[in-house]
Amino acid sequence: NTLPVSAFTPYADGSFPSGSSAHERRNVATEIPVWIPENCIQCNRCSFVCPHAVIRPALMTAEEKRKAPSGMQSLPMTGMADYSFSITISQTDCTGCGSCAGVCPGKQGKKALEMCPIHQRQETQQYFDYGKSLPEKKDAAVKFKTNTVKGSQFLRPLLEFSGACAGCGETPYVKLLTQLFGPKMYIANATGCTSIWGNSSPSTAYTVNQQGLGPAWSNSLFEDAAEFGYGMLLAKEVLSRYDKADEDLVQWVIGGDGWAYDIGFGGLDHILASGKNINILVLNTEVYSNTGGQASKATPTGSTAKFASGGKATRKKDLAAMAMTYGNVYVAQTAMGADYSHTVKTICEAAAYPGPSLIIAYATCIAHGIRTGMGSSQQEEKKAVEAGYFHLFRYNPSLKEQGENPFILDSKEPTLDYETFLEGEIRYDVLKRQDPEQAQKLFAEASLQAKEQFQYLKKLETLMAP
Repeated sequence: NTLPVSAFTPYADGSFPSGSSAHERRNVATEIPVWIPENCIQCNRCSFVCPHAVIRPALMTAEEKRKAPSGMQSLPMTGMADYSFSITISQTDCTGCGSCAGVCPGKQGKKALEMCPIHQRQETQQYFDYGKSLPEKKDAAVKFKTNTVKGSQFLRPLLEFSGACAGCGETPYVKLLTQLFGPKMYIANATGCTSIWGNSSPSTAYTVNQQGLGPAWSNSLFEDAAEFGYGMLLAKEVLSRYDKADEDLVQWVIGGDGWAYDIGFGGLDHILASGKNINILVLNTEVYSNTGGQASKATPTGSTAKFASGGKATRKKDLAAMAMTYGNVYVAQTAMGADYSHTVKTICEAAAYPGPSLIIAYATCIAHGIRTGMGSSQQEEKKAVEAGYFHLFRYNPSLKEQGENPFILDSKEPTLDYETFLEGEIRYDVLKRQDPEQAQKLFAEASLQAKEQFQYLKKLETLMAP
């Protein structure tokens, strides 16, 4: 009530200031990761998988290291002798999920990250704040290549401190997008989890770099994200005729499977058929996550969900196969925890492809009821691929023009028993306890469907070979 109307005039056009989530400092974690330098191999995996961008590498020149807060540990930078390397953690923004410690390879069986009670490490915030204030070291990203796990993490994330669940499987993908494309991104966001953790007004997790530039983000009606993004793209094309648009801008449409497979499918199909250079990222949690876990057409056979409490009796829609029928759409399925490099490569290839692209990214969700906890999200994604529950592949029409096979099956033969994987998630195990006979029937069907799908993909690779 004390704010004058003049305080709001800069936002009369409907825009909101970016990066406001950085001011919340929620302090919700009871445990945080602690960096042990002598065990670190400087791989940056911890930063890569962090759902909230609270753990980051900090590179310091000799002068910056001299000015660092007392007690801030560092190592000589491998491959770049002019820099010192440090891993910094924002204790006030960390949710304590432990994803970082879970993926840390360490040295000789000893991890470089260990979870410890937060009250034992009250000094770490100043190290993170100092590292964040330093100039971005893009030369390091170039040195180690931006299309790699390590190199990409030397780029500043422009999605940080969101309100997503601890261990969220969706945010690492979008955070990576902002590192790779940053201020060059236009984002049309479907309503759902991605819009809620991305921008629950006035808390905006999308932020800007040190030059004050960041992604342009907006959200339309639940079912209209594809059309909304298409409109953004057409507006850019009109402006480019008058030299008023940056030709390097990258248009992304982001949403969940509820949007892409169900209520927004018509619009998604429309822009895939347009032939325009537009990129779609579907974060596939296999349920309507934000509204409480209702079944979607991406929900697999046998999974329980709201409106499918007795186990979903029908097969999931094969959205990727439908998109590939156009022949000129880049289509890929990826799962970060199964192969970090595959995820970076897929995103970079999709953005580079001069036409429509569709990435279906498997994302763990609290609605899955992962028995080992959401801190195991990356490991659970890996198990999904090892069991043949989810398959990794890329279909790149550009390769066909070069006389190469456009379809690349990146998944290997399953090595984990399908039902063993299902037993690790409550959404499946609850059916086994409530109705063992129905569970046995549906799980057998789902296992057979997964095997048939893998054989289909193998045949597709052979069929498309030049």
